[in-house]
Amino acid sequence: MKRFSFKFHCIVAFLVRVLLVAYSKFQDANFNVPYTDVDYEVFTDAARYILDGLSPFERHTYRYSPILALVLTPNIFLSPQFGKILFSFVDILVGLLIYKLVVISKPREVNVATKCACLWLYNPLTIVISTRGNADCLAAFLVILTIYLLQSECHVLAGLIHGLSIHFRLYPLALSMAMFFSLRTPNRAFVNMNQIKFTFFCLLSLITLTAVSYYFYGYTFIYESFLYHLVRKDTRHNFSIFFYPLYLSINNSYLSIFRTFNSILQLVILISISVFYSSKRNLSFALMLQAFLLVICNTVMTSQYFFWFLCLYPLCCQKLNCGYLQTFKLFGIWMLSQGAWLLMAYMLEFQSINTFSYIWIASILFFITNIKVLVEVVKSYEKN
Repeated sequence: MKRFSFKFHCIVAFLVRVLLVAYSKFQDANFNVPYTDVDYEVFTDAARYILDGLSPFERHTYRYSPILALVLTPNIFLSPQFGKILFSFVDILVGLLIYKLVVISKPREVNVATKCACLWLYNPLTIVISTRGNADCLAAFLVILTIYLLQSECHVLAGLIHGLSIHFRLYPLALSMAMFFSLRTPNRAFVNMNQIKFTFFCLLSLITLTAVSYYFYGYTFIYESFLYHLVRKDTRHNFSIFFYPLYLSINNSYLSIFRTFNSILQLVILISISVFYSSKRNLSFALMLQAFLLVICNTVMTSQYFFWFLCLYPLCCQKLNCGYLQTFKLFGIWMLSQGAWLLMAYMLEFQSINTFSYIWIASILFFITNIKVLVEVVKSYEKN
């Protein structure tokens, strides 16, 4: 790391992503398994509807903010690969913010900051997911930017960006409490002005963006962007340990009871983490834990959800009392358990072999592995 500057790593990481974007066209045209994420086609179609003066929600399964479709309109009139290049560039910006945040906490250890940023820049999962055309890097960027602004004492701007991140993707809402508590004044029972400013401008941003979107696209926007994610009954196979029981009980009246119980359990865990790690120095770790638990306890889990915590891990690793061998061991078993699931899913999707039961077993294995990784990370964290 000492031999190369951070700028050099950013350039190399971006070029790697550009090469994969170029390769994606070849694999899409010549292999049974396409490289491009199916959601990217959805984004592009939604962008085409906007250029035609129609609602992006005319495109079936488009369940995102209208801002995303608007940003990707160059996919239509410039290049179909524009979005992938944009996401790749945003990946580099996330790496830059990680670098700056580590420098803030360790001003004289630039080499440490570079190592932490490279955990994101060269992470094979983040590289592949973004170059496949997944937009979750934009949500990750907004979350990391909010943390950077909070650490820089820019509470008004932090609130505005956090409101935008919630509008863009619902999951940052679950991180709000930890952010709010991190601004508290020690030994003071009441809220302070920083907390008020952050909350007010977050709500202002969120309400304004939602109102404008509602003005143009009506209730369809509200349902597809927000409500759908709260009531969805997605029983297709996914990494979640809950997918198979839900698949078997899709018409069962107990399904709603289970979802309610699961939501309450997640809420209790989120609140507990927010309170226990309620300090500015522990904010990144609190958010990483919350994002990790949100993903593994969700009834739907796909690879793109891993962005939620992978972008936060580099901010915490400097405080983990965990050697390189232990780190690679945990990452290795995490990847192997994920690979076992992907193999079973491939056999079902592309070989038409009934592997539902094996996929569920792989989901259980992946869940246990995630819990193991989480426990080891918590045990090795040096709380301030």
